Parts: sequence; structure tokens; C-alpha cells
Amino acid sequence: MDELKVLWLQTLQTVIDKAAHEIKDSLNGVSLNLEVVRSRSERDGAAAGLAQFAASAASQLENLTERTEALLFLARPAREGSQPDVALTLRHLATLLVPAAKADGVRLEVSGWERPAPTTAPSSGVRLALASGLLALMERGGSGRCSLDSTRDAVVRFSHESAETCSLDSATAASLAEQNIVIQRGDRVERSGDLLMIFPGS
Repeated sequence: MDELKVLWLQTLQTVIDKAAHEIKDSLNGVSLNLEVVRSRSERDGAAAGLAQFAASAASQLENLTERTEALLFLARPAREGSQPDVALTLRHLATLLVPAAKADGVRLEVSGWERPAPTTAPSSGVRLALASGLLALMERGGSGRCSLDSTRDAVVRFSHESAETCSLDSATAASLAEQNIVIQRGDRVERSGDLLMIFPGS
């Protein structure tokens, strides 16, 4: 197995480890609320008091569905011949890591994934790059922001409230460089600690 895939699998394990608690919480919430609905529905005249629990179960089930879909997207190999989408990958990672960050007391904002951003970079490289950047923000604590600009090439900016330098480990940075994913420092003096990732457009 080549180094890129090894690094991605190691990073995926970290993503899943951080997301697991929130996925289990959603699953437990659905189970608990559905059990309340089931038990109370057996009583006479109890229907009026079930709406709150049914609505809560539905909301938690929606969260659980989104997180499960994100997990499956990241765990499965990319379909042969398909072109990776930076925006779609970022959305799925955010679905898992934003709630995980919140549970750890970290405020993580992710934006720009609303429109497609296809790239010629390999799928494993896209996943590794984005996941590593988001995890780096989470490790710093406090408040971090990740934004995608897909006007031309897909450019992803990772910023931390402290304005301290956000960086990747050397093995990851070197592996990404081999896939034509460019890693740069911030291009503005006031945000020189930002981490920029530039993915080649299709």
C-alpha cells in the first residue's frame, strides 16, 4: 500500500474516533425517544403528550442519517473513474467533525461546500488534506474556520482565532505535494498564520 493511502487510513481512524461519540449519542437519543413514544402510546389518552418526543426522535434520526452517510462516503473507496469533489468531501468531513469539535469545547466553522469543486487530485489525497487541516484546527482548541473558494482552482483556507500558524506534519505535507496539492502560508500579512490548500481544477 502506498504512503498516501496509509496516511489517509490513519487520518480516517482519527476522524472516526472523534466522531464516534456524537454518532452514538444520536443513536441513543433516537432509541430513547422512540421508547418513550412506544411506552406512553400504550396509555389511554396519551397521544397529546407524544409530539415532543416524536419530533425529537425525528431530528436525531436526521442527524444520525447525515453522519452515517458521511462515514460511509469517507470509508468507502472512491468509485473508479469518478472525479473527486473537494466541496462534497469537505461537507462530509464537516458533518462528522463540527459536532465532535463542539463536544470538545471547540468552535469549528466550515463554509463554501455548497457548490461543486471537482479536482484532478486523487480522492485519497483530497480526503487526507481536508481531514488533516480540520483536525489541526481542532487540536488548537478555541475557534477555527475552514472556507472553500472554488472560483477557479479549489482553494481551502484554514484559520484559527489566535492567528498562530496552522500546519501539517511533514509526512502528510510531502505526500500531498506529490499529488499536486499545493500547501501555502496565508497570503495576507494579518493572516499569515493561515494554512492554504490549493487543489488543481478539473
